[in-house]
Amino acid sequence: MLFIDSFTDRALELLETPIFKGITTNPTILKRDRDGWGFKKAVEVLSKTGTDNFVQGSLKNDEWIKVLKDKISNGKLNPEKFTIKLPWTPAEAAKYVNILKKMGLKVCATAVYSLEQCYTAVACDVDYVAVYYNRMKQSGIDADKIIAEMVHLTNIPKSKTRILAASIKEINTANKLLLAGVPDLTLPLDIAEKYLEIKYPQNDRKVFEKDFLI
Repeated sequence: MLFIDSFTDRALELLETPIFKGITTNPTILKRDRDGWGFKKAVEVLSKTGTDNFVQGSLKNDEWIKVLKDKISNGKLNPEKFTIKLPWTPAEAAKYVNILKKMGLKVCATAVYSLEQCYTAVACDVDYVAVYYNRMKQSGIDADKIIAEMVHLTNIPKSKTRILAASIKEINTANKLLLAGVPDLTLPLDIAEKYLEIKYPQNDRKVFEKDFLI
């Protein structure tokens, strides 16, 4: 599935097409696209989209859990439509997984760079593991190899964890990851829009429309 790594008005517009399943956010994206917005405001807006969206919690300040509980109990948030991202420091993040799942929310281990980090997330039955392709490359990590190993790891019997690839800068990278078996991508807005820029080298659409009869 394709998600959009943006919280701009245009990103929200693209959610009107079923091609994109939702948007992914984190504190840095909020600061860039919606300066001054916090977790609570992001959840309020995203809950109105009806799509599957990602918001990121904090490992230092857990007030966001109360925000979610209040909105769920008041019927203002459908937990099935939200995935909570946790920066995956296992010793700190793992304790939140069962809490969130009991609330009906999905969980994403984010900022995952190693196979060991991925395995601890899989062991906790998270729903997604978010890997940062370009950041891995910049850090001297063999991103293609490690991500391929993560895909293999999440394909073990009974595992429901899916790999979500992020930090993608080129459409060729996105396509390569899809072909490598990565089931979910979150794309920056400019890359997401490239999937809508379709060309017909043989003018197929024009011919079909010309020949169309009712």
